[in-house]
Amino acid sequence: MKIQYAFAPRFECVMLINGAFNEKPAPVSYPSSSPLYVTLLPLKAILLPYTVKLLGGKPMCNTELARSCEITADRFVIGFAERHNYVYSPKPTEQPPVHGLPPRLFALVKSGEFDAARKLMTRELSESVDDAAIAEFFAPYSDIIENPYPDIGATHFLMHKDSSKGDGFIFTCDGARISDIEET
Repeated sequence: MKIQYAFAPRFECVMLINGAFNEKPAPVSYPSSSPLYVTLLPLKAILLPYTVKLLGGKPMCNTELARSCEITADRFVIGFAERHNYVYSPKPTEQPPVHGLPPRLFALVKSGEFDAARKLMTRELSESVDDAAIAEFFAPYSDIIENPYPDIGATHFLMHKDSSKGDGFIFTCDGARISDIEET
């Protein structure tokens, strides 16, 4: 059986996929029983490169930096985090900026900033739900990933906290606001 991997790094980088250079890789099909090695080369000098070994859709090394989201039994989206030098400082580390309306909405709801989250919604959507309903909707999920597969109808996948499975959702945007969220 072949697995199709799509890659979603949270930072600007180029990749080596089994040693082959890829600037912006399309999804890659690979046998599920063979390891796939992905080396990320960040374009910011402050970040460090690293390699992840994938087998059967799951990261086998550097698991704290790579997360797998299972879309179907043979499709996975692999998210990659930044790797920094280990420097001890009393100053808290900066969070990377969140790009896109759905990821910003998700981050604001998860941090409890409901007023700011409502500013990303149209008036109709904002008035149709209360803060508790918004928090309850996003509660089972730990991450949001943009859909890299054009043949799947979702715009984003919400990843479950307790598993690596992702649920597809269509986030409809009207201008600079989200007008509807629909499960696919």
